[in-house]
Amino acid sequence: MSTAEEVRDFVGLTAQEADLVAERLLSLGLLARSSDGDLRAVHPVLACHPLLERAALRLARQQKELELGRAAVDELAAEIGASGTSSLAEAEVHRGAAAAWSFLEQIAATASASVRCMAAAGAAPGVGETSDYTAISELAAFTAQRGIEVQLLLLESIDILPSLVDGAHAMAAAGVEIRTVPTLPVWTFIVDDEYVATALEPADNQEGIMIVRTPGAVAAAADLFARHWRGAATLATSDQPTPHDLMNTHRDLLAMLADEVKDETIARRLGVSKTTARRRIKDLICEFEVKNRTQLVVRACRMGLLD
Repeated sequence: MSTAEEVRDFVGLTAQEADLVAERLLSLGLLARSSDGDLRAVHPVLACHPLLERAALRLARQQKELELGRAAVDELAAEIGASGTSSLAEAEVHRGAAAAWSFLEQIAATASASVRCMAAAGAAPGVGETSDYTAISELAAFTAQRGIEVQLLLLESIDILPSLVDGAHAMAAAGVEIRTVPTLPVWTFIVDDEYVATALEPADNQEGIMIVRTPGAVAAAADLFARHWRGAATLATSDQPTPHDLMNTHRDLLAMLADEVKDETIARRLGVSKTTARRRIKDLICEFEVKNRTQLVVRACRMGLLD
């Protein structure tokens, strides 16, 4: 049996810290206070079993909430599917960027077998940023990870912007099969060979998206995709530059890291998303076999890449 002062001196805490710790342990039932005010440890069997039982109850409640949440999502999806099936038109239009992007999310969530996409010039329908594939690549990766076959035709001109190349390789790494061609007519998605979704206005991806379900239109789009696919080139693998070459291409990024610039600001200055900026930093850390950003900056200084 020990007094509070003895416990405090033993673990090296201040009086305030010791009081807080003692109150917490008392509330958990791991310590008990005798009639004269001394603290004593409660036998672990007596102390821990109630804690474990409470933890088991919390886990059971969380599991039940998770099951209810999943059931609600499944029910909502079934209702949406049922209502859509009963009122499907041969063609429908979703106007505006938000509606277009919402439908692309629906494709990612509901496709059951395959999604084939022709990514024409400009951003995908509903995507405002034309120089970053982050949003659409994450959606494509999610679809592929669901076990859906995803085939994507990209323009050869993506190599003009590193951010587009980064997005393409991110999709390929997630299981999306990618090929490149010189030209494509319009953003087009062929989903499960059941319907086709195309940009409403090829010159303005913010206008919306059109969905066509007639068998003839689906067959024509599938044939066009197949002809482009047969003549397309496989996406080139990323080069493996030397550390010095790689560092030289990232001087601005390294300078911002050295100045401890926030990730949001780094992304804005590089013209990419925060996710892409963080991935580039992580890639540099891995490439040079350092453990963190500080070591990366030190390494760059030693190589003479930072003033």
